[in-house]
Amino acid sequence: MTLKSMTAFGSAEIKTQFFTYRCEIRTLNSRFCDVSVKLPRSLLAFEAQIIQRIKERLLRGKVDVFIDTVPIDRTALLPQLNAAAVQHYTRLSDELQSHLRETPRALSVAELFRLEGVLESPLQGQDALASHEDGLKKVLERACEAVIKQRASEGHALGIALGKILDQISEQREIIDGKRQVIQAQVYETYRKRLDKLLQNLEDTGKKLNVLLPEERLLSEVALLTDRSDIEEEVTRLGAHIQEFQRLLAGGEEVGRRMDFLCQEMHREVNTISNKMTQLDLAQHSLLLKQGVERLRQQVQNIE
Repeated sequence: MTLKSMTAFGSAEIKTQFFTYRCEIRTLNSRFCDVSVKLPRSLLAFEAQIIQRIKERLLRGKVDVFIDTVPIDRTALLPQLNAAAVQHYTRLSDELQSHLRETPRALSVAELFRLEGVLESPLQGQDALASHEDGLKKVLERACEAVIKQRASEGHALGIALGKILDQISEQREIIDGKRQVIQAQVYETYRKRLDKLLQNLEDTGKKLNVLLPEERLLSEVALLTDRSDIEEEVTRLGAHIQEFQRLLAGGEEVGRRMDFLCQEMHREVNTISNKMTQLDLAQHSLLLKQGVERLRQQVQNIE
């Protein structure tokens, strides 16, 4: 299965007996599926159906749908003469003459055309809407297929890019994890030297801290401070997040929200690592970790 991007464009055109239907769909990044439809006024009754169909095919993204219709033969849709209506008005005219003393002026052709029902459209009311239904469904479906195809194509490229970024993050994590124990020993030694210096300064002033606090207690406090600066848990959790991200990459579709959540968790762990490990030889690696997670987060914003 392939990842899907939320940025895509698709279009389609089909012809029926009376109309040419054109549909364009543009999609952009969004946390939810936000659909906007622009239709000719005569087709607004189909808006709800179109939105529902889009949401069935696309799970996330800001989706703009544009649909237009062009008559193939404009004369075929012009008003037609209703012979029954003409006969009806002619009969009424004859009946009227039988009740009048004077012969009324005969109706002109222009006056007949203005009478209700003499001219009528070949498609009216529900029949007119029904005549559009099949064409709209087909053109919308083809445009959706084009969008989905492009989303999958861009998603494949995104998957490759995400994999490379993830490898870089994993590499920096392993470097930091490999130096962790050495750094911890250095941290412990640093705290121990500071404590020795403090004790020496106190002795120089005539005070002895070890009278109040035994050396074992002092060393345990140093060990506690050292343990608080350890990043083993953060490094372990970061590794677990990387593995889960890799599993989602292999799994494929519709994982954008879960990847976004993982990026937030990875960002939290990397920040903690950076705050705890201030040594110069690790600063560069923690900075690269931060940069990698940020690049990962930016790319994930485009995943469905």
